[in-house]
Amino acid sequence: MPSSRAILFVATNDELASIAREVASGTEDTVKVEVVMGNPMSALEIAHDADRQGFGAIVSRGTTSRIMSGSGVGIPVIQVRVTGYDAVRALLAAKRHAEHVGIVGSDDMIRWLDGLGGLLGVEVSTRFAESWEQIGAAIRSLREQGVGAIVGWNLVQRRAAEMGLPFVPLSSGREAVHDALAEARSVANARWREAERAERLKAILSSVTNAVVAVDSDGAITHFNQAAEGMVGISSEQAIGRHISTILKSEQTDRLRVDSESRGEWVEKVGSLTVLARSEPIVVDNRVAGAVFSLDDVTRIRELERIVREEVRDTGHMSKHRLGDIVGTSAAMAEAVELAERFARVDSTVLIEGETGTGKELFAHGIHSASARRDGPFVAVNCAAIPETLLESELFGYAPGAFTGARQSGKPGLFEMAHRGTMFLDEIGEMSGPLQARLLRVLQERETMRVGGVRVIPIDVRVIAATNKDLFGLVQRAEFRDDLFYRLSVLNLQIPPLRERPEDLPLLAEHLMRSVAARLQRRPRRFSSGAIAALQDYSWPGNVRQLENTIEQLVAVGEERRPVERTEVDRILARYSASDRRNPQSANGPAVGMAAPARTSAGAAAGSHGDSSLKHIETEVILRTLEEAGGNKAETARRLGISKSTLWRRLKQMDAK
Repeated sequence: MPSSRAILFVATNDELASIAREVASGTEDTVKVEVVMGNPMSALEIAHDADRQGFGAIVSRGTTSRIMSGSGVGIPVIQVRVTGYDAVRALLAAKRHAEHVGIVGSDDMIRWLDGLGGLLGVEVSTRFAESWEQIGAAIRSLREQGVGAIVGWNLVQRRAAEMGLPFVPLSSGREAVHDALAEARSVANARWREAERAERLKAILSSVTNAVVAVDSDGAITHFNQAAEGMVGISSEQAIGRHISTILKSEQTDRLRVDSESRGEWVEKVGSLTVLARSEPIVVDNRVAGAVFSLDDVTRIRELERIVREEVRDTGHMSKHRLGDIVGTSAAMAEAVELAERFARVDSTVLIEGETGTGKELFAHGIHSASARRDGPFVAVNCAAIPETLLESELFGYAPGAFTGARQSGKPGLFEMAHRGTMFLDEIGEMSGPLQARLLRVLQERETMRVGGVRVIPIDVRVIAATNKDLFGLVQRAEFRDDLFYRLSVLNLQIPPLRERPEDLPLLAEHLMRSVAARLQRRPRRFSSGAIAALQDYSWPGNVRQLENTIEQLVAVGEERRPVERTEVDRILARYSASDRRNPQSANGPAVGMAAPARTSAGAAAGSHGDSSLKHIETEVILRTLEEAGGNKAETARRLGISKSTLWRRLKQMDAK
């Protein structure tokens, strides 16, 4: 069977067939040309047979080509056109028989020949005719008008002979055949490439383990892979062409829309399965041309996550987040993200400072993912979570037999595992003095040595450290090495606490609601305006982590179909607020101690006197720190653990009083 790159040339006479074979043989091309004889009577049968055989294009001329074009087959039909040379040659030949020449044929033939008569000194009369009956009537009319010779396609010849008139065929020359075959090759190659892309897409979709459904701009299904067949229980033939809502029968019909907003993920029920559904619009020339929906069995996702976790644990470490994953549109957060992006472009050591729960590790992941080290490992260690006696061997590894219980083969340290990647040291302020000294040497010399070993191991590692403590204050109290502090804080990134960016709370709350609901296999709840106001009124000493815990409670115990109301938020936050009032300095040093208390209904019980007392303490702390820093506002902000913009705002508020 021919491929879609083969061309069928239908010749209407032996001369045309010979020219076609000659032109085809003289061209080096992967596209094959098959030449057959045909005429208007056999055109339909030939076209349908070529369609069944899978030809990429058909080439013919005159009435035969037009009949094939209107046959309804899916194969493009290329017409051998009349060239100026062909027309002149035919008229000059007819002029030898008569001064008055008749032209019988199609519109395009008449256009070519009619205008040439005057130039060649030939009187020309034309008649449009394609069927056998039309041709007979046209020749009779021309004969009565005094025409002495007829020019036309081969089909006209027999009729002209019956009426005793000389006939000159309008033959297509080599140039016309060459141009038609070149066009047909281009069309056949384009169709082959399109068929190849379609098959490649089909193969890709078939290899994907999750169900994939693509729709057009009206929501009609265009692609339905094997996984979708298995999940939904119908074949692709049954699905294609139907509206997606009739297949998925989603409870969340608004999620199945096709527009610029059809992007996101949600938990869906498909039969007995709980699936994670995702949607992405297809945009062509700034116009939504459709959408793609993918469905993952939640049970399978969990199993894959388990496998991946085991592989990562056994083989290495990897980054999980990007800077684009950070949610927030406030000026403070935008400034932090922009600074992190700049830090990612260089290879210097970074110190990330911020209260607990602000997302320091998320920023560390993001800096690594945006850096030139993105393809290398990302190794994270919490210096506060590992006992000091074990932390040294974890960071630097140990030699064979270094201590009782050590592996006989020894063990590489995390710094070795982070080679050509990034080492993230969280809670760096908890590291002991001896380990600080070892870390300083690693940063200075770019080499490490295993515990109990004698061999120096060169390493290429970027270090990102993080702390929720006032590290400079620890230096001043001789609780942290000053040389290590300056080595770590080459680049400094301050993560703003949640209370300093209340405008981010609606967006962040919605994001966490979707994430938590998916994790708990529950439907996301909508926040009322009162609930959002309650969230914005709270000080959030635990920041985003505390917010996520709060939302998890709202999802776990609330009614899915009811929006979150302020009373629910206040009830949950009341417990936190009471704890905050009992220990207002417990969270993270001066920055948290300066935070305004919760302004929920529970927090209001503290009374205005408590608020004023805290504000007075805050003012005293700021002024004293500013004096100790010699009036340097940047240093003051750093010592207080707040951003420069926050300090400037607080000072402006004090001046206003």
